[in-house]
Amino acid sequence: MRRIERELVRLDGLIARARFTRHLWRTLRGGAGAGATLLVLLKAKIAASLGLKLAIAVAVGLGLAWPVAVLALVFLIGAGLAIVSLVTGDGDTSASDFDGAWECGGQRERMKRLKGLIAQRRAWLAAPSGPAPSPRRDAAGRRRPTGGRRRNRG
Repeated sequence: MRRIERELVRLDGLIARARFTRHLWRTLRGGAGAGATLLVLLKAKIAASLGLKLAIAVAVGLGLAWPVAVLALVFLIGAGLAIVSLVTGDGDTSASDFDGAWECGGQRERMKRLKGLIAQRRAWLAAPSGPAPSPRRDAAGRRRPTGGRRRNRG
């Protein structure tokens, strides 16, 4: 029972560390993008007012921090413009060149497996029946590769 609780704490720590790292990189990426954009706008004198320059810099920073949100916003704006152009009669109703064949790739496999291990251990701790879950065996009793040992390839 204690071993499973220790393992659960370790797995929760891995999730927390991954979440912290993700937020840290997102903040750094967005801040660097916003700062660089603001410097370029100040030097190039593209936007007239400081408020407009700050707004553009924040938009670029958010785009670098959360690219999916910005892509969703661009998609919504594009869909709105397409609907408006169809209603006004300016749009073309022929098929587009976009076939939607590419995929994003989904969630990372390691994170999904880690969340599954956490759920399995919490379920066993809530109702301990049968043998305790093993970090080296899956639910069916098969050995899971741990990657702990490496062969010397000398």
